[in-house]
Amino acid sequence: MRSALAGLGVPRENLGEAAEKVLRAVEGTFAHEKGRWLMQPHAGARSEYPVTGLREGVPVHAVIDRTFVDEEGVRWIVDFKTGSHVGGDKEAFLDREQERYRGQLEGYAEIMARLDPGRPVKLGLYFPLLEGWREWEAGIPELPQSAPPDDLPKETP
Repeated sequence: MRSALAGLGVPRENLGEAAEKVLRAVEGTFAHEKGRWLMQPHAGARSEYPVTGLREGVPVHAVIDRTFVDEEGVRWIVDFKTGSHVGGDKEAFLDREQERYRGQLEGYAEIMARLDPGRPVKLGLYFPLLEGWREWEAGIPELPQSAPPDDLPKETP
């Protein structure tokens, strides 16, 4: 784990602390019912899934932490957050984090809606170190229908 973290750019002096945090997050994920549900086998499940698509007409490349289709046919897009919260109201913190990351996840949903059209999409934020979870339905904008190019040969009667 330390060499993987070092490969991601974690400074040598922070490797021990970072490795412990990763281990706590993994243990927390599998200790919580929601975490186990997120990680169990699902249709179309992908982790660290790289996608490229258009968002508001601009090409975007993203890596989705976890996506899958549940037993009801809903596409889930989940972002894992390893941040911690000290003191104060945990629920208020989770609400603020949902608003903070709403745009990012809505962007992922827009890309996935083009890759997997017609499927309802739900978004989630999971905080394994806090047993925290937030979910909401994606507000996917109306996607334009593809029109045939103007230069196709016209049929003649």
